[in-house]
Amino acid sequence: MPQTFTKSQKIIFLVIGIIVFLFILMILGILPGLKSTSKKSASQLPKITLEFWGFDDEEAFKSAIDSYTASYPNVSINYHQINQDNYENQLIDSLASQKGPDILMIKHNWVYKHGNKLYPTDISLRDLKLSFVDVVADDLYVNNKLWGLPLWVDTLALYYNKDLFNSAGIVQPPQTWDEFLKDAQLLTKKNQSGEIIQSGAAFGAVKNITNAVDIILLLMMQNNQEIVDKNGRGAFDTDKGSDALNFYLSFSNPASPNYCWGNSLADALELFGQGKVAMMIDYSSAIKKIEQLNPYLNYAIAFLPQVKDSTIKKNYADYWALAVSAISKHPKDAWNFIHFLVDNQNNSLINYLNYTSRPTANRVFIQTCKTDEKLGVFCEQALTAKTWLQLNPEKNYQILKNMLESIISGQSSVSTALNQAAQLINQ
Repeated sequence: MPQTFTKSQKIIFLVIGIIVFLFILMILGILPGLKSTSKKSASQLPKITLEFWGFDDEEAFKSAIDSYTASYPNVSINYHQINQDNYENQLIDSLASQKGPDILMIKHNWVYKHGNKLYPTDISLRDLKLSFVDVVADDLYVNNKLWGLPLWVDTLALYYNKDLFNSAGIVQPPQTWDEFLKDAQLLTKKNQSGEIIQSGAAFGAVKNITNAVDIILLLMMQNNQEIVDKNGRGAFDTDKGSDALNFYLSFSNPASPNYCWGNSLADALELFGQGKVAMMIDYSSAIKKIEQLNPYLNYAIAFLPQVKDSTIKKNYADYWALAVSAISKHPKDAWNFIHFLVDNQNNSLINYLNYTSRPTANRVFIQTCKTDEKLGVFCEQALTAKTWLQLNPEKNYQILKNMLESIISGQSSVSTALNQAAQLINQ
């Protein structure tokens, strides 16, 4: 027997049918509804232009900017490549005139010096440490705010000439400073006049070793010597500080059995490229320079030597980070782009790292990067990289450089120079 419906049921079915029919028409865009509303909201988003200052050429960020603006069509990003040599002064002047960038690069140790020029973002310390190597939180997470995020973290590592090592019968690069000293002595050659014609290690001077200050600070850190206290006051004028400094300077002292490097020699990197230096300490940025000088040089990169019997590795970091300026009219959008760029879920970061040949700061990519012939050492060392609290990094660097030069020139003793440098940093 066929089922019959009451009048009330028929009305309900009719209403439901009309609603379903209208919904289908809205989906198809025939009637105003879901589809037209989404189009309308997209078209009404405010147009935003973000100014972005960086050091790399435009191609390094092209894929990231293209991908981001495709996802956020209301946002335009104008990238400007800035000369790094005068960058800080140019940045300060532009921000003072309210014409500076929305997104900028900051040195990892600029937060205390330039924090008033930056717009921070909220992120938990736990989440930051899960994604990035520890030194990022140490440098850029201040007062429970994040002030910048790096694309990469560089560290000092050991470059060595494989041909010179093979010829001397040295099977492996040194793992400790004791082994480093032994190999340097074995690989140094002098003529009858006592002049160095092949250096075992570019180590011990200032003017011809670009990273001399960083190397000294690294040696102090590895010797468990604090550079500054928690208030940024110099703390290195101690016996441990003297020991680290004396060890370094002994390599350029003709009266020392460690002598293997001269203050009057040419630039360390240039001589290494010429095959006249067996070992040098440098950052990953030296790779391109070496291969420009001598693309056929048979060299390799090893982990930085550590103190004998030390259980905790300590390496020295140097890097720049992306930040947002305090004068930006669109700080949330600027930070959104930075998070997009450093996100390991898209290809933007990988494309940038591949293009620039820099070691990653992101923990997710370190495992893959560790196997890279040239960058693997730097990626792994980022996990144990350290820096130190600086209230005025540029002045501190000049103070420490002057300290080294005053000792080498004989103007000051090691203890006097250390004490004077600490006092100047305190001022």
